[in-house]
Amino acid sequence: MLNFIGCGSAFNTALGNNGAFIKKDHVLFLIDCGSSTFARLQKTNLLEGIEEICILLTHTHCDHIGSLGDLILYGYYSMNKLAEANVCVYAPNDLNIKPLLRMMGVEEHTYKLIEFSELTEYQYADFHIDFEPIKVPHVKELKSYGYIIHYDNKTIYYSGDCNEIPANILNRQNNGGFDLFYQDTCIAEYEGNVHLSLKKLDKLMDAKAREKVYCMHLDNGFNEEDAKKLGFNVVAPII
Repeated sequence: MLNFIGCGSAFNTALGNNGAFIKKDHVLFLIDCGSSTFARLQKTNLLEGIEEICILLTHTHCDHIGSLGDLILYGYYSMNKLAEANVCVYAPNDLNIKPLLRMMGVEEHTYKLIEFSELTEYQYADFHIDFEPIKVPHVKELKSYGYIIHYDNKTIYYSGDCNEIPANILNRQNNGGFDLFYQDTCIAEYEGNVHLSLKKLDKLMDAKAREKVYCMHLDNGFNEEDAKKLGFNVVAPII
């Protein structure tokens, strides 16, 4: 359902910064826009034929917003109708995206910003998707969000960066409530880990629920075969 422009953690640069996308007709829907994302979008020609880009943000670490300014300015100066805001940014209210983009030199008229705190929808022509923000624990310095996403008659959970699965989300997954479940998963295991380890995921997730779970945001040394032996899937980037 979701494709991935990259599936690596911040320091696993070989896999690119973790970021999901849907391309349909003339719309590109992205979750996050990390430091490597804009270059990968150009390399894969994913921007060809696109009239509008929608970017849904999870949090403001560089590996999730590092090339957001580049993509916004590309949309304004080089895509569809020139000198118009062709990039739409969706962000929870408390991420404070506007001043951050201003410090990058990105002026407000070059993009559209929708800040929200509850179930919200995006629609362009025949493309429609809605998403509900879920607060997740990651690092104490930043607000971080996962999302319940409804698209194409599917209900999807996308964790963002986190070191826990919220109890209501885990219970829903273990009882068959999601069609697809994308989870930040790392091999690293230590006290104070800001990501969810594969070992912890194994303890939390019922065996019957694992066929719908996809590990993402993979750190260096993550062994895909170990995850698959436990019954999980692993996302792969398109390049």
